Amino acid sequence: MLQVSKWEMKSGASRDDFGVAALNFCKNAKSNSGVSDAKFYWQNPNVVAIIVEHDGSWGPNVEPSGQTMKAFFDLADLSMCTMDEPWIEAGLGHKRTQKISS
Repeated sequence: MLQVSKWEMKSGASRDDFGVAALNFCKNAKSNSGVSDAKFYWQNPNVVAIIVEHDGSWGPNVEPSGQTMKAFFDLADLSMCTMDEPWIEAGLGHKRTQKISS
């Protein structure tokens, strides 16, 4: 499962600080059990996309640790989340769809 989010830098924020906050967010995510990878990508000089690959142990339905909340707030101090979506693999989506017909 993937958690995909986009973050737009706030006016007046430091681009360097924004990049460091995104990197720290990913490092924190990877330190959580069940998270296999977390990376960020620059869409343009003011927007990053963060992709967290996990087994269901990340996202809005999971109680975050204090360190995770700090990473979220450090990023939110410098940017605004413009998109945050869970994406599931095709196989899991198919498996869930099959429950409808059973």
